[in-house]
Amino acid sequence: MREKLRSDASEIYQSALSAVDSSSCIFNAVSRKNNVLLIDGRTYDLSSYENINLIAFGKAAVPMAQAIDSILADHISDGIVITKYGFGGTLNNVDVLEAGHPLPDENGVIAGIKVRDMLEKSGKNDLVVFLISGGGSALLTLPRKDISVSDIVKLTDDLLRSGATIEELNTVRKHLSAVKGGGLAKLSYPSESISLILSDVVGDSLNVVASGPTLPDSSTFGDFQEIVNRYELKISPAVQGLIEDGLDGICEETPKSSAPIFEKAFHYLVGNNSLALSKAGSKASEFGYNTLILTSSLVGEAREIAKVFSSIAKEERSKGGPIPLPACILAGGETTVTINGTGKGGRCQELALSFGIEATGIRGVLMLSAATDGNDGESDASGAFADGETLKDGKEIGLDARIMLRNNNSNSYFKEINDLLITGPTGTNVMDIYMLLIA
Repeated sequence: MREKLRSDASEIYQSALSAVDSSSCIFNAVSRKNNVLLIDGRTYDLSSYENINLIAFGKAAVPMAQAIDSILADHISDGIVITKYGFGGTLNNVDVLEAGHPLPDENGVIAGIKVRDMLEKSGKNDLVVFLISGGGSALLTLPRKDISVSDIVKLTDDLLRSGATIEELNTVRKHLSAVKGGGLAKLSYPSESISLILSDVVGDSLNVVASGPTLPDSSTFGDFQEIVNRYELKISPAVQGLIEDGLDGICEETPKSSAPIFEKAFHYLVGNNSLALSKAGSKASEFGYNTLILTSSLVGEAREIAKVFSSIAKEERSKGGPIPLPACILAGGETTVTINGTGKGGRCQELALSFGIEATGIRGVLMLSAATDGNDGESDASGAFADGETLKDGKEIGLDARIMLRNNNSNSYFKEINDLLITGPTGTNVMDIYMLLIA
């Protein structure tokens, strides 16, 4: 039974990934007939532009760019693709640059400078095609004023360790960088622009994906200051100076919705977590499971969310509800982890380990918690499997799951009991998938 549940979960997960394959998402959203590009009912006459530039960034940048490269072919005048180390590839007409994630590095700044220089050359008769996916915020950066990469790294790391939400993290990033929070739209104006966006955020708020580089930003320097105060962050004099200049109106705010730079900027959602969950549900139904999709907007502390899933598992096992057995209960979203320990892991593995502790002794249940990009936290795993015997499996080889959870060391635990899910980079990124199977 245990192996059957693992096999089913793996296939359901792979089915979900196939639905949000990033190159397929591009081909589904964009078509071309002769020199006319068609996207969601809007047409673009390629022959009317003097230059067409391609800028792709994020964990799914390479396959997205490969798809557009094949569609536009020799119409691309210039371009650059920025992705995470190990997520690279080759394109016919565009260079690929790898940079740091989740913490930015100098390669991300080099990429930001290259993008800025490219956009500064673009004119009113040009078209810029932006391909944006999750992770783009760290991968493409251009510090404002006197801000250094080390300032951004420290502040990003402190926020991640504090359990800040993606919205809070992006509010800070948008005000530290000249390319985020509408920054790219400002740089590309007066060119016309197309943004094709693969969403990795709850609610598919496009101005949150990769810190909304081509969309208006409603957050302010005041919000930035509140976040610093909320998490009691220690910031450098340069960051404090930037905030003060922003509050005093000396440093320009991020572009708002009334700015004319957005008049020629068009945005299209090409894939999201809901699409992945729908395909996963269909696959589970093929396997004979009664399926329920809870939400694609799950947020909260990973180990606390795990308790909800373990409660559902207990209810299903004891009362056969909320849906009849066998059951597949699905959810998507992005949890957070407050880091207090020194171990290695990620939000999906932490959720799985917490579930394993809470579900101890429950027969015939399985939890799969996995990132869709193939990279959970700073580990090489997508996520992990957990069930009613996860605690016992560790005890048999001298591991204490509760101690390792307190130390944020979920990766080491699952590695030792051979319950990691390792896929390598998947070429897509639409948040995480949480799957509970009950036989």
